[in-house]
Amino acid sequence: MKSLRRKLKSLPPPLKEVISLSSQVAESFNYRVYLVGGIVRDFILGRENFDLDIVVEGDAIKLVKRLAHIMRVKFCRHIFFGTATLYLGDFKIDFATARKEYYPRKGALPRVFPSTLKEDLFRRDFTINAMAISLNRDDYGKLIDYYHGLDDLKKGLIRILYKESFLDDPTRIFRAIRFERRFSFFMEKNTLLLLKEAVREGVLSWIDEHRLRNELFLILKEANPYRYIKRINTLLGFKFIDVDLELKREDFLLLRRLERSIEFYHQFSSLPKLNIPIIYLLGILGGFRCSYLKLLLKLSAFCNNFGLRKEERKIVMETFEYIKKVKKLEEAKYDKIKIYDTLKPLSMESIVFYYAYFKDKVIRRSIRIFWGELVSLRLFVQGRDLKKLGVIPPYKFGEYLKRLLHRKIKLGLKTKEEELKEIKRMIRIDKIHN
Repeated sequence: MKSLRRKLKSLPPPLKEVISLSSQVAESFNYRVYLVGGIVRDFILGRENFDLDIVVEGDAIKLVKRLAHIMRVKFCRHIFFGTATLYLGDFKIDFATARKEYYPRKGALPRVFPSTLKEDLFRRDFTINAMAISLNRDDYGKLIDYYHGLDDLKKGLIRILYKESFLDDPTRIFRAIRFERRFSFFMEKNTLLLLKEAVREGVLSWIDEHRLRNELFLILKEANPYRYIKRINTLLGFKFIDVDLELKREDFLLLRRLERSIEFYHQFSSLPKLNIPIIYLLGILGGFRCSYLKLLLKLSAFCNNFGLRKEERKIVMETFEYIKKVKKLEEAKYDKIKIYDTLKPLSMESIVFYYAYFKDKVIRRSIRIFWGELVSLRLFVQGRDLKKLGVIPPYKFGEYLKRLLHRKIKLGLKTKEEELKEIKRMIRIDKIHN
């Protein structure tokens, strides 16, 4: 208890204030409040976690409304689930009325009813996530562990709480893999058997594709997702994405090269931040083995069905659409203009993928040249400068600026004065030829 109290005291001041006020407001309403879920697990493991989930034996929305008034902060409520979220600077704190669940059909979102802390914890995914810490004055800091989560945490075991857990919510299959790999734990024997049985029954087909996407992206956001992808392949395969998607040895070799490609990219400190999960998704989608047109159709269907965001969809589609064009860089022999024109329209995520995908030394060195010398290339001269010259019709501004950029690459122009001198020379030559 003393150890958990010290952990609570070590939280950032805004979170400590929320906990203190929650306890006071709950007591005034004759409610009881508890810290639950992943933060309890991580406290015990000694891992940093500032995601507060608080369960209220009482009306969580009523409690949060009072808290928000006292603290003068914003909150939002979700009446259907009896939950509310308090926004406090960079932190958000989730509150939920203690509840039990009823699943109208397997794999569907549950219907919820007010209940006790014990029943609320029983509905959770694994024993290690089914512990709570009391925030009440009479037993503040006490660990509440109805389902022996602490024992499983010490043994390094992932264990479901009841037999039909994976059938009620098949997304728990992905979470089991995520926690197993993250903590280097093992699935408890019966849990693993029930997981495999659920997969054989086809439970993944019961899940809405958007929920599948969310679970997959949570896994791809983990550190070193290669291990997670390999475990998914072993236990589930990837036919939940498409019946024709099958990862083989060469695909896992590509995923390994993607790790190194991302590490190499990060050596260029001036380059933009990567969306790493989408890069690993590209590696997974590389497991398609079909004709070019059929591949594009499958990728388009995947993007639509799984509800990829606009930018994510763009990265997926452009990566596979441009593969043939990027391959031609091996014939360009380090022509910087061709390197720039080929790679500039593409996302950095696509280029990182190509750096791993292509083994050709010319292509890989071309990408290094792009990252090191060309990616930040910009013209000082703009359309307004061409307008001042008064000799180029506006509809030709784009053409001249592109030509000037190519000249800048070829000649190594450094200043705006050098660019203006070159554009004037180009205009004179055009007049002579016309």
